Amino acid sequence: MQSMLRSPLIKRICYRMDDQFVNIWSETVRQLKLDSQNSALGLFDIDGKLLQANESMCEFLGTTKEELQPRNFLVNPNFSKLKQLSPDKNKLIFDSLLTIGNYSNNSFVLKAKVFRDEETFFIFAEADVINLFEENKKMSHLNQEVSNLQRQLIKEKFKLERTLIDLKETQQMLIHSEKMNAMGKLVAGVAHELNNPIAFVYGNLFSLDTYFNDYKNLFQEVESKIRNGIDNNFIPLIDEIKKKYEIDFLNEDVQDIIKETKIGIERVKVIVEDLRKFSRLDESEIKKVDIIDSINSTISILKSEIADRNLNFTFVSPDKLYLECYPGQLNQAILNLLINAIQAVDDNGIITMSLIENTENILISVKDNGIGIPQDIKDKIFDPFFTTKPVGSGTGLGLSIAYKIITDLHDGSIDVKSKEGHGAEFIVSLPKSLKI
Repeated sequence: MQSMLRSPLIKRICYRMDDQFVNIWSETVRQLKLDSQNSALGLFDIDGKLLQANESMCEFLGTTKEELQPRNFLVNPNFSKLKQLSPDKNKLIFDSLLTIGNYSNNSFVLKAKVFRDEETFFIFAEADVINLFEENKKMSHLNQEVSNLQRQLIKEKFKLERTLIDLKETQQMLIHSEKMNAMGKLVAGVAHELNNPIAFVYGNLFSLDTYFNDYKNLFQEVESKIRNGIDNNFIPLIDEIKKKYEIDFLNEDVQDIIKETKIGIERVKVIVEDLRKFSRLDESEIKKVDIIDSINSTISILKSEIADRNLNFTFVSPDKLYLECYPGQLNQAILNLLINAIQAVDDNGIITMSLIENTENILISVKDNGIGIPQDIKDKIFDPFFTTKPVGSGTGLGLSIAYKIITDLHDGSIDVKSKEGHGAEFIVSLPKSLKI
């Protein structure tokens, strides 16, 4: 304080705030004090630094007469605006409501007069100080309560938005689940209904094959007896009949037809069996199954699309490997991953699926050489309804459903390795045994 009083500026305007002013503002202050019951007085340099203040002004500024380090300041008008105002003959530049605060929890509005000379600002403010601070405390308390309510409302709004998203997701999952269940029942029903006619046709083919061989042997025996008999007059007749009905060609062609039909029926039987395994409605609970057999049945569902697009598809795995799982649900997850890979590659693209076993887990890899996944959407690909396909081309649920089946139902995980333009690899880790 002593060093402050020794400065040329302070020497020129030296005064005592609790007694009387003996500087250039003394007459003004004396008159103002006469007209006001409560006053807050403050002296500032031209840049807004507090030089001196009485107790009331210190309260408003959030400091003490000894510190003179305000935590509050002029908000409206501020010192930059005050500098732009021209004083009248009494050096008065402002006579209105003045706001002092800190833009957060403190704000005081005072009826004030601001005077200025070349080097200083003098502020005189009048207010019922005790009442003002009490009202300010009440206002601060109310502001705090409003802020708390606002924060609570924001939290509740976030919860409601999250609940709405969860409900929408659950609704879509249930719809998809019902669709898959309906499709599974349809597939299982078709497979069951096809079994009987296929068995009937397959059995009849064997009978037809037997009957045709009997006919063929009969004709050959008759022909042999005629050709080896005493009377050779029937030999030209036999040759004419064989030529007319192309008996030799028919013998060969009918046998080929029966053979090819048997192969076709065998393929249909395999497809029907794969459909039955894929639907697995009789295995909706946890069951230990041959995962290789399950994956092969799933791959068979996509064989036509793989062939139509001439994709280079490879499945590398052991012959058999048993896993405790929900078979039908796991088949759906693997199907979704394969469909995602197929959609990511161009015609003649490469898709490799492999399966390896370690001590506690089974790892399933689905790798493609397709377009890859941009880094900015990599964290979103398992979000429900997220899709990069055009509107109407996809639901955005395929990978999301696969993720939930693997993580929620099977306590597994999915790791994604991808670089845009360089394909992608989805690595599924499944525990060999599930905790029920």
